[in-house]
Amino acid sequence: MKRKKTDAAFTSDDVLAALRSATRVLGFGMLGVLLYYFTSGIAMVAPNEAGLVLRLGRPLGAPRPPGLLLAFPLPIDEVIKVPVKTVQEVPLNLWACAGADSGSLDPAAQPYSLTGDANIIRANFVVRYQIADPAAYALGASDRDGLRDAILYQAACKAVSAMSVENALTVGKNEIGLSALRLAQAELDRLGLGLRLLAFETKEIAPPSTVAGAFQAVVSAKVQARTFVEEANSYAASQLPGAEAEANRIRQEAETYAQGTIAKARGEASAFNALETQYAANPTLVRARLYGEALSVALPKAKLSTLLPGTGSPRVLLAPQVDKSPRRSEPDSLP
Repeated sequence: MKRKKTDAAFTSDDVLAALRSATRVLGFGMLGVLLYYFTSGIAMVAPNEAGLVLRLGRPLGAPRPPGLLLAFPLPIDEVIKVPVKTVQEVPLNLWACAGADSGSLDPAAQPYSLTGDANIIRANFVVRYQIADPAAYALGASDRDGLRDAILYQAACKAVSAMSVENALTVGKNEIGLSALRLAQAELDRLGLGLRLLAFETKEIAPPSTVAGAFQAVVSAKVQARTFVEEANSYAASQLPGAEAEANRIRQEAETYAQGTIAKARGEASAFNALETQYAANPTLVRARLYGEALSVALPKAKLSTLLPGTGSPRVLLAPQVDKSPRRSEPDSLP
């Protein structure tokens, strides 16, 4: 009986010691848990991030820069890290899905986009962006990624629908990206999503495979026609200066000739008027003078040898004419 009591007492002491030990361990554990809880609000913000502190669900002050961030634990404070300096990409490949070459035109099964002249194209875009406003990005919308993608697709669709298929497939690829970038940024700013678009890159724009050959033939023909027109314009531009110079030369010569002719005609008219005045004053003298002037012009041409005066009409004796043939002409007289 004494041994049983001793064993029972020993057992009780051991249990009490074990309980004390467990209490100490539990106390240290609780202390560790409390310490971990109170320090759970402390966070390290990376160099490419900004820290946003929400106190009871509302933003507390401006976003915190990179470094150690002190805050109260949940549910008082909540720390959200936003990668503001990271360039993120969003692929817009819904219109360039794997089954695009099946020839189907079902927009539910094979999505596509329409150009401004009602032609079908399939496109592939890549959008790069950064977070400009951490608070607006974190708190602006519950499904911000879905809303962002919807805005980007809507902007791309508007940009494509404002352009003809020829421009979209050739020279308008960059214009589509620039136009979509402007439209998407305006909508993102209006909704306050806190995103800044950096690039709206057009990776690929192509017609459906079933009509790709016809599209390519039409585009090639238009490019060739444009080349012919440019060559013709270049040729015209090279020929026009010479033609204009020649026209100016001819015009100047004509004006010079006209001025000379007019001046000569005016001189002859003045001389005739003066002769008429003299003739009215002394007709006999004027006729004799005119007759002498006519003879001074005509006689050298006729190779005159002698002028025989007479009571009537004067008689002119011509010098013998020398012919190339051996035969010589005889002197003759003209009345």
